[in-house]
Amino acid sequence: MKSRMLKSMKQWAGIFIAIICYYIIHEGTHLLFALSFDVFERIRFVGIWGIQIVTDKGLDGIRLALFNGLSSIVTILIGYILALSPIVYKLKSRALLITFYYITLCFMLLDPIYLSVLSLFVDGGGDLNGIRTGLQTSDIPFRIIFGSIAIFNIFLFIKRVSKQYKCIFSEPKSY
Repeated sequence: MKSRMLKSMKQWAGIFIAIICYYIIHEGTHLLFALSFDVFERIRFVGIWGIQIVTDKGLDGIRLALFNGLSSIVTILIGYILALSPIVYKLKSRALLITFYYITLCFMLLDPIYLSVLSLFVDGGGDLNGIRTGLQTSDIPFRIIFGSIAIFNIFLFIKRVSKQYKCIFSEPKSY
């Protein structure tokens, strides 16, 4: 009983830490971009959805598209680095391994799934609106691109990441 509860606590802690890491990287990329182009206005707290970086009206065109799209590209790339890095799989701490499993999952899947599908259900789509408005184009090509990335990442996560972690956790514990 204790062992199951400890396992569950490690999993929930890993999920919580993964979400925090995702917000720090995703919103941090927005923040760095806004600060570097001197358009940062404030940080807005949005209830359970987290935070948003608010800019003044100084972003348009390609800069607006980059401000909104770069954060997703960064999180996806970090997800790939974590998925393909042999260093992560050599960690000895099971708690760290669980955490990196969920961080990799979040970074590889959250933005592609959100930008391709979920944004349809959330007031027009936030980052996707900025990309579309900045490039003055339809959102459909970006939904297709991010949908394709989501499908590829799901496949990669199942075939590479999950398989790797399954092997690690099936090994007997070494104390």
